[in-house]
Amino acid sequence: MLYPQITPTRTLISLDGFWQFAADPDNNGEQQGWHSGLPSDREIAVPASWNEQYQDLMYFFGTGWYEKEIELPRSVRSDKIWLRVGAANYLSTLWVNGIEVGQHEGGHLPFVFEITDFITWGGPNRITIRVDARIMPDRLPPGAVAEDEMIIGFKGQYPSNYYDFFPYGGINRPVVLFTTPDSYIENIHTSTKVSSRDGEVNVRIAMKNRIGGACRISIKGTDSSWSRKLEASEAEVEIEGSLTVAEARLWCPEDPFLYELEVQLLDEQSVVVDQYVQGFGIRTVVIEGTKLLLNGKPIFLTGFGMHEDFAVLGKGMHPAVLAKDFNLLDWIGANSIRTSHYPYSDEFLHYADRKGLLVIGETPFVGFVRSHYQGNTIRDKAQRVITEMVDRDINHPCIIAWSLANEGDTFVPEADAFYKSLYDHAKSLDDSRPITIVNCLDVEGDVALKHYDFVSLNRYHGWYEQAGRLDEGCRVLDEKLDRCFEVLGKPVMITEFGADAVAGVHVDPPELFSEEYQAEMTTRQYEIIKSKPYTIGAHVWSFADFKTSQTPSRVVVNRKGVFTRDRQPKLAAHKLKELWKR
Repeated sequence: MLYPQITPTRTLISLDGFWQFAADPDNNGEQQGWHSGLPSDREIAVPASWNEQYQDLMYFFGTGWYEKEIELPRSVRSDKIWLRVGAANYLSTLWVNGIEVGQHEGGHLPFVFEITDFITWGGPNRITIRVDARIMPDRLPPGAVAEDEMIIGFKGQYPSNYYDFFPYGGINRPVVLFTTPDSYIENIHTSTKVSSRDGEVNVRIAMKNRIGGACRISIKGTDSSWSRKLEASEAEVEIEGSLTVAEARLWCPEDPFLYELEVQLLDEQSVVVDQYVQGFGIRTVVIEGTKLLLNGKPIFLTGFGMHEDFAVLGKGMHPAVLAKDFNLLDWIGANSIRTSHYPYSDEFLHYADRKGLLVIGETPFVGFVRSHYQGNTIRDKAQRVITEMVDRDINHPCIIAWSLANEGDTFVPEADAFYKSLYDHAKSLDDSRPITIVNCLDVEGDVALKHYDFVSLNRYHGWYEQAGRLDEGCRVLDEKLDRCFEVLGKPVMITEFGADAVAGVHVDPPELFSEEYQAEMTTRQYEIIKSKPYTIGAHVWSFADFKTSQTPSRVVVNRKGVFTRDRQPKLAAHKLKELWKR
């Protein structure tokens, strides 16, 4: 389903703000009839994680219930009415006026349900959403993994998620009601090519149509358009065609120009029944030899892994945080980020399109272990998430690559076919972008990297290995990079490298956890990575400090950020700015 927007044929109503909330630690709220009326004694903000809004919810990883009463305007009575949740972690169930509408699994992608038949007119309507945030080994990303299967740290941490960021629960992204006509445009997919100086735009449109008529497609500001006649007998319609933009203005970081594709559904009298405007950019991304080419020109990715994380909000989407983060990315000279370790909000990607930030879009598949490769359950679940991610994000020019997993066990035989199946599935959905996975150990014995278009590596020489010995760490990094290319012969992207630094700690000569050690490590290792002819980028871990589970190796937060959690620069940020803006 398309991202909601207001048009002459569509209405949009935000449900963000205060909702009634009740914790359900025994997961028996449905048996007690909470979907028909919530026994709530407090309000909670949406969008925002529930954990930091109340002290007793900080370490609550059970089921939470949300309820809101609304009245709908009479003007939308003849339309289809939909409810969209941008993301809720993790398993969500929706009731309207006490009747179950549907369920969605997954914590980082939107879900949409039509609620037309559940609405009553002439009074308030009760919207109830149950969010199950339990940490379990078969969820994505997994938690409570058996310790004998772990290939990296996180043993004994609290809570028991198998990844190094806090498992915030709740409704983390906007909730909206929107309307469409009875016959409506359901989905739009665009892909682009460049021939000489012209842009070729391939468009695939899905519609629900009961009226016949026609579909008209045009690119605003150009002479490019076409239309197709539709038959009323075709309830579900999919059409495909191409448009040419002469002397196309190519999307890139220096000039992130967005075209607008207007799609109109017309009845037999040529009256507009539904219309939608889809932004897109004309650009190409390919791997050629050892180079990453954007619009035919080599580009080296500079930037960060980062997290949707901020005090009080948790993983909650807030425009002010987006504005601040994009301002700092521009200030430091970064041209790219990876959405570690899950798909980011629609709003983040829309902003990246407009600002020219290059994005590696990543799945929430962090820390797969051997048992996940047994049978088809996790594979099928993972493929469904990939489908949802690509379907939502395929129109974003900012996304230049997909990352399908981070720091999984890719050293057991079962991993070979599992990761090959993920690659093949993603490629079948989108063959216009390169695809990668992220390795965190030596490439020797890795059975999965060979299937992907480029190699992504997380490397912490001088921190987790060669700790405190920066010269040795730099030497080992240099040697390991060359060995990786020798073994795999593919372009290499360093998706993580860096060191923790406690803001305000200064030591000369540099020592672990000092700002000086972090600054020297990141700048020296960046220059090693950049010097290699086969590398295509270097992302420092991480952009800003972020909250983690409790463990003896973390002082409540991961402090590898070059900015503090409240976005103040450490010494490393100033040093990277000097490097990247030279």
